[in-house]
Amino acid sequence: MIPWHPMSVELWLAVVILILFWHDLTAPAPEKPRMAVLAMIGLLPVFPLALAHPERSGAFFSGMYLLDPLARAAKIFFALTAILVLLMTREFARHIARGVGEFYLLIMTATFGMMMLCSAGDFLMLFIALEIITLSFYVMTTYLRTDAKSVEAGMKYLILGALSTGFLLYGISFIYGWTGSTNFAALRETIAQSPTLSPWLLFGFLLIFAGVGFKVAAVPFHWWVPDVYEGAPTPVTAFLSVGSKAAGFVVLLRLFHSIFEPVSGVWIGLLAAVAGVTILYGNLVAMAQTNIKRLLAYSSIGHAGYLLIGIAAASGLGAAAVNYYLAGYLFTNLAAFLVVIAVFNATGSDELTAYAGLSTRAPVLAAAMFIALLSLAGVPPLAGFVGKFLLLMAAVHRGLLWLAIVGAVAVVISLYYYLLVVKRMFVDPPADPTPIPVSLSVRLGLYGCIAGMLLMGVWQQPFLALAVASVRSLFN
Repeated sequence: MIPWHPMSVELWLAVVILILFWHDLTAPAPEKPRMAVLAMIGLLPVFPLALAHPERSGAFFSGMYLLDPLARAAKIFFALTAILVLLMTREFARHIARGVGEFYLLIMTATFGMMMLCSAGDFLMLFIALEIITLSFYVMTTYLRTDAKSVEAGMKYLILGALSTGFLLYGISFIYGWTGSTNFAALRETIAQSPTLSPWLLFGFLLIFAGVGFKVAAVPFHWWVPDVYEGAPTPVTAFLSVGSKAAGFVVLLRLFHSIFEPVSGVWIGLLAAVAGVTILYGNLVAMAQTNIKRLLAYSSIGHAGYLLIGIAAASGLGAAAVNYYLAGYLFTNLAAFLVVIAVFNATGSDELTAYAGLSTRAPVLAAAMFIALLSLAGVPPLAGFVGKFLLLMAAVHRGLLWLAIVGAVAVVISLYYYLLVVKRMFVDPPADPTPIPVSLSVRLGLYGCIAGMLLMGVWQQPFLALAVASVRSLFN
């Protein structure tokens, strides 16, 4: 029998990272792009390891490390995200003058941090995991050293990220000062038994929310998103928009449905207000964008607002809807960014004008982007529709009817700017009729993402059952 360890996934990833590091040191330069394939192969065992021995779920290492259904589902999510991002990097690697191997190592290191984060049962573990993720992204956003926008994006992300880390640490210090513990289970018990809500606890809670709000791009902590998404290398932008955002929402699920659940009456209204403002701001500002990456950046802010609805609902349905929405968002957003990479490689531009006549230059890319945009807007029968429906239903069940109306109105607003891109692709004539080549890696990624969007939109029941099962432990 193979020995089992609660941190099997992280230990395996550490071995894979060391193997990739050795390969980067010893392999000649022409062979280094193959590290993407090695990394993808190395990620495949994560799936069986994450699912192994479900009966052994629980808290380990004095509660520092949690292995529950939410952590297992999140590990699978992050592994799948990393595989699709690595497919993107094969197309992107040709634009890197040097350091191709290190780029793959940074992706794997960030993935390792995400695996640790989703199992954090203590603020110390949470902080260490967050810093592993954030430091990796600091380097990746500035990877195009000769591109002024990339360097600017990295500097903004570094400065604002350091500020958000300060908020998080300051909030943790207040929580620790009042309760004497950083363990999630102990904190929940202390808060539940407290006869009154301490102002220091409330202040610490607000600071922690500000720190995590930066990671998920919630208003008013979103200022870094448009410039960083536009300036960073496109695979990094895609990884930020899906992996980093999902990591932040896993943290929010744990914090609000574990530690702060006994005082949910205090934060439901706050989160609902932030969700409504985030949805409206992201979708309204996206209407004025002429750059596809900035458009998707503001769209990402709007989607963060929808996900906050699930947190604000403070229910099993809301938490399950968050996980369902994130899974659909993975396929949808990564499909859009795969198209962005292919178009940029052919045209050298991320402006919407580069998408004119795309249906004649690359029908596969135009069709994939069309499906992805419809799913982002929430049009049936795609994954985005089911996810939005579940989130709005959770809001109604919580009595947040006004928030559900805001979310429904924002769907109509988003259709406007998504269909503007569709018009460019299918109606406007191309400035250059030359066909755009579509590599095998891009095709494979697009086919997988489209299949995911359609399956989750048409065959919802098994995916919804998995989403419900993944959050059940939060409410036991």
